[in-house]
Amino acid sequence: MGIIMIYTFDHVKSNPAIHSRNEMIPFFFLTGGLFLYAAVVSLKKKWCEKRIIFAILLLSSFVHLFYMMSSKFNIAQWDNYSFFSTGNGHMGYIEYLYNHHLIPAQFDPREKWQYYHPPLHHLIEAFLLKLQTLCGVDLVTAINNLQYPTLLYSMITTTCSYFIFKEMKLKKLPVICATSVIAFSPAFVYVGGFINNDMLSVMFIFLCILCTLRWHKNPAVRNILKIALCFGLGMLSKMSVSLIAPPIAVILIYALLKSLKSKEYRTFGKYIGQMLAFLAVAAPLSLYWSLRNLIRFGVPLGYVPESNIPAQHIPQDIITRLFDFRPYQFMNPYFNLIEYDDNFNEYNPLIALLKTSASEEGMIRFAIGETAGYALLFSTLITAACALVLMIYVMCKKNTLAPVWKVFWGVTYVTYLFSYEWFCIGYPYTCTEHIRYAMPLILVGAAFIGLGLKHLSAGKSALSRIVTCITALSAGIFSLTSISVFICVGVLRTVQMML
Repeated sequence: MGIIMIYTFDHVKSNPAIHSRNEMIPFFFLTGGLFLYAAVVSLKKKWCEKRIIFAILLLSSFVHLFYMMSSKFNIAQWDNYSFFSTGNGHMGYIEYLYNHHLIPAQFDPREKWQYYHPPLHHLIEAFLLKLQTLCGVDLVTAINNLQYPTLLYSMITTTCSYFIFKEMKLKKLPVICATSVIAFSPAFVYVGGFINNDMLSVMFIFLCILCTLRWHKNPAVRNILKIALCFGLGMLSKMSVSLIAPPIAVILIYALLKSLKSKEYRTFGKYIGQMLAFLAVAAPLSLYWSLRNLIRFGVPLGYVPESNIPAQHIPQDIITRLFDFRPYQFMNPYFNLIEYDDNFNEYNPLIALLKTSASEEGMIRFAIGETAGYALLFSTLITAACALVLMIYVMCKKNTLAPVWKVFWGVTYVTYLFSYEWFCIGYPYTCTEHIRYAMPLILVGAAFIGLGLKHLSAGKSALSRIVTCITALSAGIFSLTSISVFICVGVLRTVQMML
């Protein structure tokens, strides 16, 4: 992946990065190499879990990178605006930092759109711009390269999910299915191509979960400090990372109560010390930006700007929005928007969540039509249904998962789903109805697919075997559909550029 990134950093001169047959050559060689590897391993009958996971993660990286490079870098972005314009949006934020030597804005962040966000992501992007221009890369090309950090965050997040599943003791088919759901989830392809701070915050959330699992297994100071660092840096990326605090608190409080119950007072004291160390690292990083803006400019804690976009306004009442699941809402596989001449703005948050996780509004629609949209949507719906059924099964059945982890994953699921629904109702605009605000729900679904398969595959009943086959098949179809659609869209766009 690093070789391709370096190659494109030198060759990106227009949008999209791939605009001729020559630019596709590295992908042909890499994809051919992957298939050759698969053929050799198959002939030698050397397939094992690690080799399969390696192939999944590598192919996932190819799909992410190929799709991003065959797309215009500013297509279907959220709140970005542009360089050399008003200075608003994420691009304006990055431009300001670039022009002012990486020093955050010295004015009230409410004066410019999106400047209220913590600066870590934008600082990284501005630093990348500085580095490129110092190395002789022209500014326009350097701006086009701003997607590569978010692409890297997406790849790290996908790999992190595999380690999370391994910490949950998933093996063979369960871990392969769970990892493939994350690796080929369209949502990670889309959000991994955004230039805003969403993907960096998701990466830190996943790292927080991984470090929490490892601390529970080995409650050492270094492990809790890793949680604190990931949480603090996440909060410096986007304040919504705070939503992962309740699940983390579940594990920390459980450890304290367990030590008290067993009268291990020395262990209890050790945990208290570790949690103070956690606060010493996490609190300054987490609160720095909010307190700075409160003290200097009077910005309220937890400030979120009001939206006023008439074209995106959702007029339906709360009951209709939450409980209307009439089939006509699925007649269009894409996110409904009046500005695309649709009959209505998408108003049901849950349906919008599923649609945006399957096909980012507009990106597939204008490239390959409705067929691809239906394929992605239906494969997503089936996989989500399997995840929900298996989550209920694991939560209700004894001896499938330790109670503390049932609470942990349950709190994670409820926190993100409730927060997303509350946000959608509180800000009734289509821009709030997007999977980027609830990405950890995909991890929870994949985790319960793995946990469900782990226990069902060990069962001997016909029902267990049937559910196992259906779930594994749905994960496979979901992955293959996603791969096929993104490769087809990338190839079609490249061909259109060459015509």
